[in-house]
Amino acid sequence: MKIFKNIILFFSYFSFLLFGSIYNEGDFISLLDQNQSFSVCSGDYYAESLKLADFNGELNGGHNTVIFIDMSATW
Repeated sequence: MKIFKNIILFFSYFSFLLFGSIYNEGDFISLLDQNQSFSVCSGDYYAESLKLADFNGELNGGHNTVIFIDMSATW
């Protein structure tokens, strides 16, 4: 019985890691996550690092921006 319980806990934990997400549609991004910096390796951006706070009008001096992020990778 204990082995069965451990198996269920393992698969529950694994499915949480596999399908879990922090944000859902309509959620607001926290300030901590907005200030996380990402490096820009290609594309048309004026700096070498990108923060979502750069596009938030309350944090960047009143310049509100609508952005479209396309993330892709070739393996």
